[in-house]
Amino acid sequence: MRTLLALSLVAVLAVTSFAEEKPKGKKKGQPQANPMVAKLMTSLKEIGLSDDQMTQVKAAAEKFQSTVKETREAGLSAEVNKKYTTAMKEAREAGLKGKELAAKAKESVSEEEAALMQKVQDATVQMKKAVAGVLTQEQMEALPEAVRKQLQTGPAGKGGPAKGKKKKDAA
Repeated sequence: MRTLLALSLVAVLAVTSFAEEKPKGKKKGQPQANPMVAKLMTSLKEIGLSDDQMTQVKAAAEKFQSTVKETREAGLSAEVNKKYTTAMKEAREAGLKGKELAAKAKESVSEEEAALMQKVQDATVQMKKAVAGVLTQEQMEALPEAVRKQLQTGPAGKGGPAKGKKKKDAA
């Protein structure tokens, strides 16, 4: 179930990563912010980051956006992303979970496209780790719950506090 949730999150993030190039009302020549990054930056402004923290967050966001731009130029389009998310939805409806679900969705795209999608997903995780590493505990708690959960999620949903069983001491 956790893997399914993580895959769903990745799919949602991928969808937001491939929004239209030029939204309505945007002036020509202005760089477009990724919707996910724009929402994150808005949430972070509300909790009062220091100038140093904001510089680090902006650097992480710029690195992420450059990676997304590179993948778009390399051939990762909104059509490819839609094909992948549609295949994932169909696989989920067919009752597939975990690795089987991911494998079925990956079959819908070429190896090159899958590699580009993985590159975006890795960049997303790195940006989240960088942002989360900058924030203090108080700032993290001041974030809206949805943003906090996103920042605590690592690759394939593995992140945040460990929830496994503790090993007993062998005496």
